[in-house]
Amino acid sequence: MKKDNGAIGILGGMGPEASAQLVNILVEMSAKEFGAKNGDEFPEIILDSIPVPDFISNKKNMPVAFRMLERRIKMMEKMNIKVFAIACNTAHIMLNKLRLVSKKPFVSLVDEVVRQLMNQGFGKVGILATPVTINSRLFQEPLNQANIELITPSKNQFRTLDAIIRKVIAGEISRLDKLRLIGIAKSLKKKGAQGIILGCTELPLVFPKDFIIPTFDSLEILARALLRRHFGESTN
Repeated sequence: MKKDNGAIGILGGMGPEASAQLVNILVEMSAKEFGAKNGDEFPEIILDSIPVPDFISNKKNMPVAFRMLERRIKMMEKMNIKVFAIACNTAHIMLNKLRLVSKKPFVSLVDEVVRQLMNQGFGKVGILATPVTINSRLFQEPLNQANIELITPSKNQFRTLDAIIRKVIAGEISRLDKLRLIGIAKSLKKKGAQGIILGCTELPLVFPKDFIIPTFDSLEILARALLRRHFGESTN
């Protein structure tokens, strides 16, 4: 196992539980897939769970959120960071601007999801995500370039998804909410989706692992890409 001493820097807090889950996945995956056994074989992980204002429902808060993230990046740069990641799909709207803040590379969650879909030969997928993520075309543009069709929820389903995601962040998810989430995913399958992108880092916390078609957990995909960089493996 090739070891690198640089740290993985995670900009989190959007929401906090998903950010903590990413750290858990990184630790578990280091052992199961990359052979880490002793404590000094695991990557150094620096998570900054940043309480940014809600820019998902109120875009006026985005400049404030950006400035907060910008300050944290500059602080974390002094902590031996090898690579940065953002534990939030929607926050990738700011990724290009954030990349200008630091000379350290950022691993894009969106790009890694698209790369995996391409490598596995998918031609049509559905997505569960916040309305802002979908309306900003974060996934549409790279998927179009990869000749992969994206099937999105209806406007009514958008509102349901948004409410469910907010409940997950608040720790108030119910069995009925989970059933509604599964129902939306099934409707995407009926429209031809061969797989489902869980395009919000809160959704893997509540979506079933054994769904009837493949699901793509953006947290797991991001974690694997970060560890490949850390341990010196190819990302192809």
